[in-house]
Amino acid sequence: METHLTTSSTSPYLAIAAQGKNDWWRYLLGYSFILGSWLLLGSLPVIALAVLAELDGNPATLLDSTGNLTGYELLYFVGLLLSFVPLFIAVPLVVRFFHGRPVRSLLTAASKFRWERFFKAMLVWGLLAGLIALVESQLYPGRYVLTFNAAELAPYLLPALALIPIQTSAEEFLMRGYLLQTAGLKIKNIWILSALSGILFTLPHLWNPEMAVDAILLPLFYFSFGFFAAFISLKDGGLELALGLHAINNLFTLLVNYANSALPNPSVFSVKVLDPVYGLVAPLVAMLIFYLVFFIRQGAQR
Repeated sequence: METHLTTSSTSPYLAIAAQGKNDWWRYLLGYSFILGSWLLLGSLPVIALAVLAELDGNPATLLDSTGNLTGYELLYFVGLLLSFVPLFIAVPLVVRFFHGRPVRSLLTAASKFRWERFFKAMLVWGLLAGLIALVESQLYPGRYVLTFNAAELAPYLLPALALIPIQTSAEEFLMRGYLLQTAGLKIKNIWILSALSGILFTLPHLWNPEMAVDAILLPLFYFSFGFFAAFISLKDGGLELALGLHAINNLFTLLVNYANSALPNPSVFSVKVLDPVYGLVAPLVAMLIFYLVFFIRQGAQR
């Protein structure tokens, strides 16, 4: 299903929210439940590991200045991702029981979730991310360092493959799902809605450790990512593209990562220098190509 929208058209993905129970107090309770689940229950895994590091009697295990748990790196990685499980569960529960809508209405306006769109988005963005890394490695020789260590990387694979899609889906459920559909009850302009989504997506990422590199360009990347994910969701009538794009974007850290990343896992290659200019411009080009693949080219074929 492809939808063609003007700047003031209502996306079927927004329209489906109007079918639910939308009293103001339901949203007050809904957001309270979601944020409480995420901030309170979601913090328990990390708090438990921090307590473990304090009580194990080992001075080598501690929370370092970047917030990482030294000495329990794998457990910290798992705990960090588990912190998103309450959010992953809470948003669909609120849609179903607070607003009386089927959970599917949070995901798509189509009759069923379009798995082909989800997996194609993963494929296309994965190829674009690989191209971005390849071009950067050629433009800046020595920036990418081979750090592959099978014994070190292997324990992270299963937790990453199982939990990173949950982490990214939880963010999409809230940012491009519940928040976007809530705003869409009052705001119909897709540019304003996408900008609002970009701003809201940027805010929690301002505490990511890589922000120390550049406090302007890196927030602009998160804004553009949030804006684009919202825009394609409104254009396509569902979250399938955004869910696939976001999942593979974070799973890509298994191939390429850098020190002080928000996802502290080992990778096949490590980036010695985080370039905020390239890190903003290259993804913007990739977003344009992604859009052309899913909307312009497919529209021409119809």
